[in-house]
Amino acid sequence: MTGVIDLHCHTIASDGELSPEELIDLAVKKGLKAIAITDHDSLGSLKKAINYSKGRNIEVVPGVEVSSNDPLYDFDKIDVLGLFVDYNNKSLVNMMEYINKKRDENKGEIIKKLNNLGFKIDFSWVKKTVKGTFGRPHIAKFLLKKYPKEFSSIRDVFDKYIGKGKAAFVKPTEMPLIKNAIKIIEESNGISILAHPGIYSKECSIKLINHFIDMGGDGIETYYPYHIICQDLKLDEKGNNEMINFYKNIAKSKNILESGGGDYHGDYRPTLGELKIPDKILFRIKDKLHLSN
Repeated sequence: MTGVIDLHCHTIASDGELSPEELIDLAVKKGLKAIAITDHDSLGSLKKAINYSKGRNIEVVPGVEVSSNDPLYDFDKIDVLGLFVDYNNKSLVNMMEYINKKRDENKGEIIKKLNNLGFKIDFSWVKKTVKGTFGRPHIAKFLLKKYPKEFSSIRDVFDKYIGKGKAAFVKPTEMPLIKNAIKIIEESNGISILAHPGIYSKECSIKLINHFIDMGGDGIETYYPYHIICQDLKLDEKGNNEMINFYKNIAKSKNILESGGGDYHGDYRPTLGELKIPDKILFRIKDKLHLSN
């Protein structure tokens, strides 16, 4: 392994805590050779990040994490990563605008439920704190600040009220189908990757991976810190490595691309560079796109 990379990171353009410049500085400090900025349904940090990275001995891959769904699956959403996307592509930009309109509507419904539960919170108040796409963490941060005696952390807000199945949760609707997300990522000259398949049961994830491939998807995230992020899975580092190997074997057997990253968001999810992802993963993606040096 000649270098370590992280192909799944978030900035303030979605629900991350760092600016693109701050994220790059942190990645350089950690010795990463490349990162992908993959904000939720946002392209807002990509130009700044790529310009800032010049001369800093790090490669920034322009990416996005698209919220999608499929009628075959009853998940709240299915995340599709686009890597090496053209962030000026009109179809991609239009899809982001559509998704964000639906995101705002969804967060408004969540806030209405919180109002009915006795929390004094207004959509416009929270919206003012959002610098990019509107995510549930923005609501959680607002509640944590307003009700410090009620909540101990952002995760606590999710666990008590806004996580899936909780009293104020509202399932997103009218998101792009997987096949449409893949198609538009392809139109923008990008590579489509199914994000964190291990969040689903193994049986469901295998079906979803097969469907993703049938729809034209290019690969899956094999490296992911489930042991840090998905506490309900109750994995330790050894168990996480087993999960990684499980999906690596699937990728190999199906002859699809691998990707991976820490899904870094900031202090509440401090996972940047936690996984030692070899840069050969990035080289293979570039080979697919004929971008290798």
